[in-house]
Amino acid sequence: MAQTANPGPQLTPSPRALQKALLQSAQQAQKLAQAFGKVVPVEKRKATPHPEQTAPANPSAH
Repeated sequence: MAQTANPGPQLTPSPRALQKALLQSAQQAQKLAQAFGKVVPVEKRKATPHPEQTAPANPSAH
């Protein structure tokens, strides 16, 4: 019997999981660079709170 190619549901990691993976990757890059005596440029982040922690300025605007 012929089967159709059904890839199933597309699994997408959550934004939090993506952020965690990115942080781990950056830390690994730093360790490798230090092991070889190289410098990895670092982007300075703005200190902004997470969207879940901030309330909308005007909740009735939606």
